[in-house]
Parts: sequence; C-alpha cells; structure tokens
Amino acid sequence: MAIPKIFTGTPSTTWVSTLSLRRLNIRVQMPHLRREIGCGENGNRYIVSVAGRGYSFVAPVKWEDTAELEKTVYTHLNHSGSVATTTAFPPPLSHTVGRDENVSKLSQMVAERRFVAIVGTGGVGKTTLAILVAHALPTFEYAYFVDLGTIDNEAAVLGAVASALGIPLSEEDTIGDIVGHLSSQRALVVIDNCEHVIVAVTDIVGSLLRHSANAHILATSREAFRLPGEGVYLLRPLAVPPHAGRLTLAKALLWPAIQLFVDRAIDSGYLEPMGTEEVATIATICRRLDGNPLAIELVASRMGPYGLERVAELLDNQLTLRWRGRRHASARHQTAEAMMDWSYALLSEPDQQVFRRLSVFAGEFSVDAAIAILEDDGHGHADIIESIGSLVDKSLLSPHPGTGPAHFMLTGIARTYAAYKLLATGERALIEERRSLYQAQAPRQCRGSMAVSSHNGRAIQLQA
Repeated sequence: MAIPKIFTGTPSTTWVSTLSLRRLNIRVQMPHLRREIGCGENGNRYIVSVAGRGYSFVAPVKWEDTAELEKTVYTHLNHSGSVATTTAFPPPLSHTVGRDENVSKLSQMVAERRFVAIVGTGGVGKTTLAILVAHALPTFEYAYFVDLGTIDNEAAVLGAVASALGIPLSEEDTIGDIVGHLSSQRALVVIDNCEHVIVAVTDIVGSLLRHSANAHILATSREAFRLPGEGVYLLRPLAVPPHAGRLTLAKALLWPAIQLFVDRAIDSGYLEPMGTEEVATIATICRRLDGNPLAIELVASRMGPYGLERVAELLDNQLTLRWRGRRHASARHQTAEAMMDWSYALLSEPDQQVFRRLSVFAGEFSVDAAIAILEDDGHGHADIIESIGSLVDKSLLSPHPGTGPAHFMLTGIARTYAAYKLLATGERALIEERRSLYQAQAPRQCRGSMAVSSHNGRAIQLQA
C-alpha cells in the first residue's frame, strides 16, 4: 500500500502555541491541521491533546527511505503463471472521518468470511470503506477492484469482472476462467456498486464461492444479496449529537458528523468564528442530513459562498439537492439529487409511489398510519407492507429503534427528495389531506407517531 513517509525513533515534543487561520479559534483549526498532515491515519499520531496545556506536536525523529513502499500496484498473474498486467488498486481516500472502528470490525469480518457485503444508503461511504479495508488487510496476496458503477446492463457484468482480473474475454466459459484464475491465489476481490446489476453479481459470486477455495469477496450494494454464507455489514451514517444538552465546540468536534462538516466548511473558504450558537446550528444541519457523509460534504461545501445562516435556511430548498460536489466524483455522487435518482430508478413503480407518499410524515410513523394514507384502488394492505419492506431492504427507509410497535422513518435527503417527487406528481394535497384526517381520527396513543415534527421541529417547506 502507498505510505508516503515512515517515522521511527523516539518522539520529540514541541508545544504548538498558536495556529491562526484568520479569526478561527484553535479548536476549529486543529481538526483541519490534523487532517492535512494525516494525523490518525495508519495509526500515526502527530498532534495530541494534553489536559491543562493545550496541543502537543509529537513525531518520530528518524526518516527512512520508502521507495519500495511507494509501489502501489498489484501484479496480477494470468492462469499460465506469467506476469500478465500491472493494475493499480484504488488508493485509500485520505482524510476520512469517523470510520476507524468500521475498518477494524470489517477487516476482521472479511478475513474470517468468504463473502461480505457492505450494505447502506447512497453516499454513506461504502466504496471508501471497502478500499480502506482492502489496504488494511495484509493476509491477501492479491487484491482486485471491480467497479460496476458504469455498467448499465446485467450481461456486461461478467466481462467487467474478467477485465478487472486481467483475464482475456472468452466466449466459451468466462466464469470457468475466473474460477481457474483465482483457485490458486489467496485473493480479495472487491466488487463495487452492485445494486443495479445485483442478479448478475449474485450468480457470479455464487459460482466463485462454490468452485474456488481461497478467494474472498467484498461487495458494496444498497441491498443485501441474500446468498448462503453471506455476511452483511450494515454501514451506518456518521454519528450526530443528540438534541439534549448544551453543545460546546469542543464537545461538538468529538462527533464525526460535526467534524466532517467543519472540515469541509473550512475547505470551502468559510473563515468565520464558530461559537456555541453556530455549533448548535451545524448540529441541527447534520441531524437533518441524517449524518450522511456525502450529503454533509455537499452542504458544507457551500459554507464559504453562502454562510451558515443561509445554508441552514436553504437546506430544504430544491437548490440544495442540486449543489454540485467534487468535479471528478462519479456522476451519481455529483449532487444529492443524482445520488437519489440512482436509488429511485431501481425501485418498481409501486415502490416509487409509496416512497413519494411517505414523505408527508415528518417524523416516525407506524405501519397502520402508512396504510391509512396509502391504501386505495392501486395499493392494497399487503402491497403497502411489501413496499415498506422493499424500501427498508434498499436502504431508503429506516426502522426506528426502540420498544413497542414497529415504526419507520424517512429522513434526511431521502425525505426532501421524495417530497419534491410527490409535489411533481400533483398528489401532495391529496396525501396530506389523508394524513390530516387520520391524525384527527387516530386514538390518542397513536398521535405521537403522526406528529409533524422534523429533526429541527418543523416540517419541510417545499420551495421550487
């Protein structure tokens, strides 16, 4: 793996007294500095906090030549045993926030199981985590990366896998060639972005598991494959602070979602001071974005030109869905709208309609409440329950934790997107009328699940 520098020897200590970035206080500056120098990556610590003193710069004192370690390529062998190709495995994304525990747990899981699927909603960081884990595992002799994000049909999947493994396409038995290629290798095959071609990937993975003994497979998808022996790793959003309690800047930066937001805000040119009031607003934004890393990055990247108050004001505006991210990101990650379009297109028409209509619930809702507003000539009782299950499986709807009857939530960018889709169909007035009627007629104990209260205490205000 690529490790630009290695430090060895006894640490020396230098006190960092001031790091001024124009009016930013030091607690905001420090996460930015740590990110820039790679503090915390690969176990390296360069800056530590010392109670009562401040920040200490701690670094080993001896440099070593790392020319050999800078070779980031994997040599892939064809089935004749000669060197066929040299293919670069994607480097780990630098400056990741809040995923150290995920890397540790998933690495152990991949080392112990033949097939693991990282499952989570769009933008939660499945690809980033898969690459980090591949670089963190020393037990595999070879690693291959198969990106299916640009594949638009099931028939092309097998060829994409063969190409990534450096195997010439064969008209006779490509899957047999792949099995033969991997049978003698201790290899990790990462198959990325599987949800839109999941049937074809399932067939290939099943064959590899049955006919090869040493290959391990790590796949990313917005839904599980439901294969025998599959280990599902549910990747959750970044942790956000709860509503309760006064949040200081120091406490706020302990939460990964807040840290990511502040880092990206600084990157965007935002140089205003951040006090308790500003931190409370940032926490509210991160909660309403449901801790989704991509959504947080897209919104925080507008802090420079828009400012905090305007970003918070526009959060439910359609403009937010279309704010563009990194220029070289994949098309589905360029905007929040593109991210949701990708997931929405994979739904059946009945599931799309249920998804849109559920956006009238600003908070959690029960199955009974959903049936009450969705049941009509086109949707029967059983159909609605099936669609709710499908939306959960595809990481678009979240079961609400807790005891008692099951409740669900449509949160963050997903709910904003669904609300605009509902508005575009002309159904919004009808569905909101049904919700209001149910709320008025529901028993008192059910009304709590119907309360229209979003993460910041108000419903989405749709603006074209």
